[in-house]
Amino acid sequence: MKKYWDKRKSAEFQAVSEKDIAVIVVGSCEQHAKHLPTGTDNFLGWKIAETAAGISRKNVYLLPIVSYGFSAHHMDFPGTITLKQKTLVHLLEDIAESVLKTGIRNLVFLISHGGNSAAVQTAVNDLGERNDSGCFVMLRYWDFMREFMEKIRDTELGGIGHAGEMETSLMKAVCPDLVGKDTEGYQLARGNEWNHPDMFAANKVTVYKNFKEISPWGNVGVPDTASKEKGEKILNYVTKEIARFFDEYF
Repeated sequence: MKKYWDKRKSAEFQAVSEKDIAVIVVGSCEQHAKHLPTGTDNFLGWKIAETAAGISRKNVYLLPIVSYGFSAHHMDFPGTITLKQKTLVHLLEDIAESVLKTGIRNLVFLISHGGNSAAVQTAVNDLGERNDSGCFVMLRYWDFMREFMEKIRDTELGGIGHAGEMETSLMKAVCPDLVGKDTEGYQLARGNEWNHPDMFAANKVTVYKNFKEISPWGNVGVPDTASKEKGEKILNYVTKEIARFFDEYF
């Protein structure tokens, strides 16, 4: 059962339970190649969190989205806004410790931008070390659908990533009016046996790369086979899986 944190009056929080869940979507404001808007991660992360919360049997409190993240690797492209990783860590920890004071013990950081992973993991570690009674979780929505995407993807390795087949399909389902048509010049992303930029590659190492090194247009993957229908299938699958996590994990 979804509950919007910022639409509730202060007195209403007296009814919260330790079994309730608070969700903080951690997004970004960054370039998404030529055909998707800078708010793509925010639109998708919020829709996924909101839908999963509505399916869940638990009380799931949706906090206002954190709409900026660590996006230094996108700064070669206009429109990108980045936080320093330390800034993001401190921001998330301050939000989380405020949530704990309401009596909610279960906090989920739902990541919709991969570049936030290191900062969120640090925040989860710091919070867990300082708060024995809390349960802090880092959740990246794409980790809930790896096998599913391997079954329905139409592009080869290198086709799914930043503004590629998957994100474009989801945006066509969630915000179709914001999806542009200019994808000329896009190619499959290239990697090697140790590291590949495809979102579902089995990487052995993690490296830092500016997106200008990957593509002159800032994309990872190609959206040629993206569709609204595919996006709806992805959204339906991943939100049910995350709702099941909310219900069964805590």
